[in-house]
Amino acid sequence: MNATCDVRIAIADDHPVIRHAVANALGTLPGFAVVTAARSGHELLNTLGEGAWDLIITDLSMDSTQSETDGLNLIARLRRHHPSVPILVFTMLNNDDVLYRLSRAGVAGIVDKCEGVEEFQTAAQEIMRNHRPYYSERIRNRLGHSARDGSEPHKPGLTKKELEVVRQFVAGIALTDIARQLHRSISTVATQKTTAMKKLRLRTNAELVKYAQDNGLA
Repeated sequence: MNATCDVRIAIADDHPVIRHAVANALGTLPGFAVVTAARSGHELLNTLGEGAWDLIITDLSMDSTQSETDGLNLIARLRRHHPSVPILVFTMLNNDDVLYRLSRAGVAGIVDKCEGVEEFQTAAQEIMRNHRPYYSERIRNRLGHSARDGSEPHKPGLTKKELEVVRQFVAGIALTDIARQLHRSISTVATQKTTAMKKLRLRTNAELVKYAQDNGLA
C-alpha cells in the first residue's frame, strides 16, 4: 500500500493474469496505485468495507452462481453502498442488451477487455483527472452512440430479470434453484425464461446455451 497515493484503486476479476496486467498498467501512472485485487464480486464488496477508495475497476461477470454479487446486481450494490466512488467496468460480454443496461446503471466508464492496457490507463485518467465518463471505442461502436454526446442506443429486448434467469440457466442451474436464489416462484422463473427465448427467437435450450456462449453470458 502506498500511503501517499492520490488515487486508491480496487480491482476485481476472476482471472489472475488479467488482474496482474491491469494492476501493472495502472501502477505505472503517476499518482495511481492498485491497493487491492479481488477475485470475485463478493470479495470486492468485503474489501471495500475497509478503508477509503477513489476508483473501483471490476469485471462484470465473475460468478454467475452468485447472482447477488455478480453482473448488474454487483454494480447496483456498489452504487448503493459506495455512491461517491466511480466505477469502471471492463468486460468481454458481447451482449448489447447487457451493455445498454450497464451504460444506464451509473458507471463511470466501460472498456472492452479485447482492447490494450493503454485503454485502461486512458480510462482511469479521464475518469479521475478530467472527471469525465469514458467508454472505449469498441464499446461506443457497439452501443451505437458516443458516450459524450448524450445520445442513447436502441432499447434492449430482455429485462434485467430475464437476463438473470438466462445467465443462471445456461450456467447449469435448475429452474427450481434459480427460483429459490432469486426469491421468485418457479412459474415466474419458467415464464421469464420462455419470454426471453421468444424475444431472442430461440426454440430450444441448446440454442439458448449457444446464444449465451456467443454473447459472453455463459
